[in-house]
Amino acid sequence: MSKGAKILVIDDEKSMRKLLDISLTSEGYNVSLAKTGKEGIRELGNVRPDIVLLDLGLPDLALLDAGADDYLTKPFSTEELSARIRVALRHSLNLKEEPIYVNGPLKIDFNIRNVEIKGEPVKLTNTEFDLLKALVQNVGKIVTQKQLLKEIWGPEAVNRSHYLRIYFSQLRKKLDKYDLSDIIITEPGVGYRLNI
Repeated sequence: MSKGAKILVIDDEKSMRKLLDISLTSEGYNVSLAKTGKEGIRELGNVRPDIVLLDLGLPDLALLDAGADDYLTKPFSTEELSARIRVALRHSLNLKEEPIYVNGPLKIDFNIRNVEIKGEPVKLTNTEFDLLKALVQNVGKIVTQKQLLKEIWGPEAVNRSHYLRIYFSQLRKKLDKYDLSDIIITEPGVGYRLNI
């Protein structure tokens, strides 16, 4: 299932890049390497990896706002890293393979971009749907303002947090008709999370 998955390693230590390249390639992964944050960002667009292994101590950029699911402190064993990668890939594949999300009264079909609450269709704009989808795909986790702005409006919009206030206000009004406006929790100055 996970073999052949694409992994991007972003680390400024040459020895670490070499170790991870050899170790992960021997397990059947397609490995790409970057030695700086800026180079890593370019590779993200070129490679579209399934997983990014990122050194958070990069001198040029610390890419935490890209959203991290897990972390390991150095030094770590390659066996532990492999186990964490397998778990992350299973989680990622489950999200991709499951086009319908159901939780309590909320049902979302990602393939046809359809939302239902208590069996009734809810008419959302494309932007409102994309915001809800981003929260659902990270259920239980805070999605930062920068993550949402970058994902939905692009990298040039990362400082336009007023977009989020406007669209989340509209989305909450639509959910309020079904007594669900409180499922979207604002974490002031940080981001948003789904409370369902």
